[in-house]
Amino acid sequence: MPRTVSEVAEIVANALSAFDAAPLADVLAEDAVYEIPFTGHRSVGRDAVLATLGAGSAVAARIGLEKVEVTTTETADGFAVELVAEGRNPHTGHSYRLPSSAGLLTVRDGEITRYRDFPNNGAASTLMGTKAVFDRFLAAAVDNRWDDLADLYSEDVVLEIPFAPAGVPKVTRDREDLRKRFHQAGERRRITKADRVVVHETADPEVLVVEYDLHWEMDGNRYSSTYAMVMTVRDGRIVHSRDYSGPPVPQEAVSR
Repeated sequence: MPRTVSEVAEIVANALSAFDAAPLADVLAEDAVYEIPFTGHRSVGRDAVLATLGAGSAVAARIGLEKVEVTTTETADGFAVELVAEGRNPHTGHSYRLPSSAGLLTVRDGEITRYRDFPNNGAASTLMGTKAVFDRFLAAAVDNRWDDLADLYSEDVVLEIPFAPAGVPKVTRDREDLRKRFHQAGERRRITKADRVVVHETADPEVLVVEYDLHWEMDGNRYSSTYAMVMTVRDGRIVHSRDYSGPPVPQEAVSR
């Protein structure tokens, strides 16, 4: 006799509370689908879904997760699951309690056929370490994703550019001003890659010193510049940055 929806919900709740996806193998349909509508992610098949959920469980240790409070509510075709996470941010030492996700699960003949997961991405970003924020910063820059880049800064960020050329402010104190400047620069140049990346951790877990070369194309020509940054990250956002860069160098000169 197939499991009831309440029995399936109990198994899911216990697995999520234990940060262990393995027990879900007994209640996932062979062709189960796991989706994250916020990102477009889609895993198809029991093994793929288990691998995805297992990878999520592995993140628990990295973000200092200690406990998950799980609430389930039966629906007409399955049940909803709501998670509240508790732990201690390993980067700041601060305790946290926050809603981490909501999910809608479809159950048929005692098996989960579909799991639509809606994670609290904003809250998750506050648990990222400084290095993870820098990695996202560099990825967004290389992909020319200017809104994603701007969103990594706090609203009241202080950005200093000590070597700023004429026409570029040496100090900016507003994220939306940065967003506008990113888009304006993006209309004139296209970044192609970053290399020679060196990350220096400091005694302060909120502060990172980084070096990298950025390459880009503009008006049919290729250039590169060397950058050094002193970046301060708090609650998953860049709150202060001092950016130093050398003058643009034509790629032909770099090759020589």
